[in-house]
Amino acid sequence: MKRTANLLVAMASAAALTLAGCSQNTAQSPSTSAAGGAAGSSAAGDTGSSSSSAADSGTASESSSLSESNTGSESNTASESNTGSESNTASESSTSAESGSSVSDTASGSGSAASGSGAGSASGSAASSAGSGGADSSFKLPATKPSGAKNGIKVALVRQSGIGDYFEQWGNGATKQLQAAGAKVTTYDARNNNDKQATDFNDAIASKPDVIIVDHGLKDTIDPKIDQAITAGIPVVVYDVAIANKQALYLSQDDESIATKILDFMKQDNPGGGKIAYVNVSGIAPLDSRDVVYQQFLKTNPSFTQSVHFGKYSESVAADTASEGAAALKSAPDTTLAFAAYDELAKGTVIALRQNSMTKVKVYGVDVSTADIQLMTEPNSQWRATAATDPANVGAIVARAAIAAADGVDLPSKMTIPAALITQDMLKQKGVADMDGLRKALPDLNTPDFLGASWIPEIKPGQ
Repeated sequence: MKRTANLLVAMASAAALTLAGCSQNTAQSPSTSAAGGAAGSSAAGDTGSSSSSAADSGTASESSSLSESNTGSESNTASESNTGSESNTASESSTSAESGSSVSDTASGSGSAASGSGAGSASGSAASSAGSGGADSSFKLPATKPSGAKNGIKVALVRQSGIGDYFEQWGNGATKQLQAAGAKVTTYDARNNNDKQATDFNDAIASKPDVIIVDHGLKDTIDPKIDQAITAGIPVVVYDVAIANKQALYLSQDDESIATKILDFMKQDNPGGGKIAYVNVSGIAPLDSRDVVYQQFLKTNPSFTQSVHFGKYSESVAADTASEGAAALKSAPDTTLAFAAYDELAKGTVIALRQNSMTKVKVYGVDVSTADIQLMTEPNSQWRATAATDPANVGAIVARAAIAAADGVDLPSKMTIPAALITQDMLKQKGVADMDGLRKALPDLNTPDFLGASWIPEIKPGQ
């Protein structure tokens, strides 16, 4: 416990220092990398460099300790790297997601639903109505390479990232897949600067690539730029931004399923109900989808009530959420459970709970990384489970979609990527200590057939 607490405190302090050190507003020129070459990493602070080159896919740079991962260690300029370290966050957008805390202890709705993975969804019908409708996740690429396929396609990767492991892993998976296919990649990373992402997108269009990948961002910024790219004849593949243009492919995790899995497990783990600290922010597409499921969960499970709501979206999500949560939880001492809508929020929640000596509160999160696994498997850890995809695998899927789009394949407008439930008990029983161990324990996290084809080289994400 003492070691864990020290690590968590170190994480919060370092993350805060990182935020302070990332306030510059300088832009770097984009750089490129040919397939298989070493590349620069995007590691500029919240203004981020204009772009970085696609990172070498040979190694997935994940932290080996909790304190390393959570500090969000990064430089303020784009730098040469062979690790594929591209910036780190599970943050889902660049702009003013709402934050703040509130106290509530009212049961919402009535009725109940069976708990557990085999007994039905505890969240009722929310998953079907929250936004996954219209996805064609059964779509298959053609068996043979399109006649108009190009060699050495040019890919512009327009990113919106920040602190945390998720983006680093995602970038490594995407880069490794693109490089395996011989693509030349130019990466732009706005690093939580929404205006800069708009400028980056303009630069990407002007470079006349064969395809543009958008990795996170704000719908209001991205939508008009996608329209411009499509008009210019450039196909666009978008990850985790709920776009309007149906001529682009919108890929996302199945966020409704993710929320349903973790909330069903929370109910199974606590059959008597509980008082929930809800940790989320609004205005970010995947988190909004998860919120719909959560609100339905409260309505259909009156034994679960919300005791407090907090969450902070910033360049240092975990540290800032911890600060906000520590204050908010003082007004909700009867809290017994916490649901955090992604892993950086979960980390901040654990810190806040321990600062208030609320060590019996069980935490349930979303997303996974080596740092998350280490925190979940620490002695007396409060983090009971998470629902997640493998970010490296997701990045590879998006890259395969981009390769297909550049080669002239007519893709559907929406596809969702399934997730898995990852429990603390399973991690301990199978001796899982990091993402490599998790991939071995849950091989289904790797989905090479999802937008896979014989004419696209198969990779092993994360290796």
